[in-house]
Amino acid sequence: MTTTKKQTPDVGRQSHLPLALALIIGIVLGFLVDRVLPIGTNQNDQLNARIASYISANPEAIETALIALNVERNQNARLQAVNLLMAGDDKTILGNPDGDITIYEFSDYNCGYCKRAFGDVMDILKTDGNIRLVIKEYPILAESSVDAARLALHAAEAGQFENVHQKLMQWRGSITNAMLEDLATTHGITSFSINNRNSDPVMALVNRNYDLGQQLKIDGTPAFIIGGDIYPGAIGKDAITKAVEKARAAANAS
Repeated sequence: MTTTKKQTPDVGRQSHLPLALALIIGIVLGFLVDRVLPIGTNQNDQLNARIASYISANPEAIETALIALNVERNQNARLQAVNLLMAGDDKTILGNPDGDITIYEFSDYNCGYCKRAFGDVMDILKTDGNIRLVIKEYPILAESSVDAARLALHAAEAGQFENVHQKLMQWRGSITNAMLEDLATTHGITSFSINNRNSDPVMALVNRNYDLGQQLKIDGTPAFIIGGDIYPGAIGKDAITKAVEKARAAANAS
């Protein structure tokens, strides 16, 4: 599982942040005011001199402010993506459909770490009967991952998602066309065809999941979203349990 480290401004440089942000805002407002209601030349010269003096003494302040603004934009984009995630009409659901806490798992059927996490997640669902698990098909590792995800989505439409998902997660060999076709036949999933990927309507959902993953900066599987927080990798049973407890406590406190 590969992850991207979040970049945040250095603590030592944050002391300049409020003043730098005020400076940027002041420059913009000053420009607009000067356009609408020009101030005197002397006042303008004094303002320009103060700005030049501050930038000369604190050249890193502008950079710090711009970094902070970029971080804020990224946080807002992630919040919007999480809201879209929660608004999805998902059918790939395990556990309690009416659970008070939802775990979203971005997963690939060729991912060894996803298979390792599968047992932990299933144990948690058995222990805590009030969790709703939504699998977000995120086939990023191989061509066969895409076809396996397609089969799982067709299985969801046929009410067979849990059975097919379990078989795919427990499968230890290579995912082949013949294996997927046999699985579809076994579970009566007649809508699935290995050869119609380009015209398969479920690919629209796969592509939406790709877009959500990109917005959430998910670059590997598995990745869990619990209570709005992102937990990349096969984090283990204890970590998932703690994340659920944290989300439940936050929900009860609101």
